[in-house]
Amino acid sequence: MSVDPIAEIPVKHEYAEVNGIRMHYVHGGSGNGRPLVLVHGLFETWRMWRKVLPRLLESYYVVAPDVRGYGETGKPGVEHMDKRTQAQDLRELADRLGLDEFVLIGHDRGARVCRRFALDHAERLRGLVLMDILPTEYIYTGLTARTAASHHWDQLFHLAKRGLAETLLRGHEEEYVRYFYERTPGFSDVLRSDGTYDHYVETIKSPGAVSGFLNDYRAAFDVDVPRYLEELRAGTKIEVPTQILWGELGNLHGQPAMDIWAARCEQLVGAEITGSGHYLPEERPAEVLAELEPFVDRCFGD
Repeated sequence: MSVDPIAEIPVKHEYAEVNGIRMHYVHGGSGNGRPLVLVHGLFETWRMWRKVLPRLLESYYVVAPDVRGYGETGKPGVEHMDKRTQAQDLRELADRLGLDEFVLIGHDRGARVCRRFALDHAERLRGLVLMDILPTEYIYTGLTARTAASHHWDQLFHLAKRGLAETLLRGHEEEYVRYFYERTPGFSDVLRSDGTYDHYVETIKSPGAVSGFLNDYRAAFDVDVPRYLEELRAGTKIEVPTQILWGELGNLHGQPAMDIWAARCEQLVGAEITGSGHYLPEERPAEVLAELEPFVDRCFGD
């Protein structure tokens, strides 16, 4: 009988009422007071961390939620999907778990939540890790016809007239998410190898899931971008130690990643993960851990 590798990860599944929604999360490990909160990205759930969790659980206490709008967590309307609200979800979850200070680690859409958390609740963080994202306002203010057509068409499609994108995607959820997975050659096979592909597809087909991720983008454009532009004009920066990681073939390919984020972070280090596309922890877990763990340990003063 084959063993489900996900079931073998020693985490406990829980639910908590936070900030007006029901949030699903997993947690485990001990870490001698060194907590990490891991926040997943688009079309994914807590399960995206499965390849790095076993190692992290040996040294840290780890919490990995499904964020608002995704997975088994509540999926409210667009008016409740801005990043400040999502960051407050994490703060209230941390409060419930007694986490006074922790390192916050996010990928893709989850990294956008983490960035907002670092600006709104810096006193709660020992450090911040952002994986394979460009700043939201940098993307939208820099769009041209060429970049919109070649790289960021989805950012605009997700803003389509409310209800239109849902209509077009209904019944075609798997084809849509598979397109994003297959931008990285072989990644769909990585997901299928342990049942994660089916898990992600089942999740995106669940009630409210399509509107959940679309509302995430809509709120980002309507609320988050104006807020970030105002903060940039005011010279506001993330003050906590920050690490950015990006894939050689991921979303920051060809971009001056360190320069872009240095304009937004006071204490910045970064590294490119060779051979990786966008989904760093699932494609190159060993390489991610090699960069991540020393940074996290420095944040905790080790």
